[in-house]
Amino acid sequence: MTDNRLARIDPETATDEQKKVIARLGEGRGRIPTPFNIWLHNPHLAEGMEIIGTHVDRSPVLSEAESEVAILSTAVFWNAPYVIANHRRHALKAGVPEAVVAAILEKRRPEAAEGRLGLVCDAVCDMLAGGMIEDARFARYAAGLGRAVIAELLITIGYFTSISLAMSLHALEPKS
Repeated sequence: MTDNRLARIDPETATDEQKKVIARLGEGRGRIPTPFNIWLHNPHLAEGMEIIGTHVDRSPVLSEAESEVAILSTAVFWNAPYVIANHRRHALKAGVPEAVVAAILEKRRPEAAEGRLGLVCDAVCDMLAGGMIEDARFARYAAGLGRAVIAELLITIGYFTSISLAMSLHALEPKS
């Protein structure tokens, strides 16, 4: 498979609405991230995703390692090779222990993570498993992480669910 399904938006021929989003991406990220070549076909959607994505990239309540655990876990859940390859590297660079990365890639609950990172790993696993989380587990997450972190994890998982599905639908392969 190749990226021939991806209809990239040319900034020179973009509509005014698309150019507005492209300018915001340039200010916030300095480039057009790959998923935006999908979302820019609907500029109003791309505008909202830019706001969410920029927030997720600069989370005020999650460390980079915690964010990467949520992102990599989501990509593995959705079997999105492009996102997995990119965020495996990011997770290791952010200091996520190799044993934790390996467990996530093997679709196992990471047991090597300790402290707050371990709690984030557990919460993300429970969130991705779907269904109801027992009251005692939720209380553990609320007490140990706080509700702002729970909300942030939900948004990160949702945002990267969209990215994972988009990259797979458009048959994008990991870059070597």
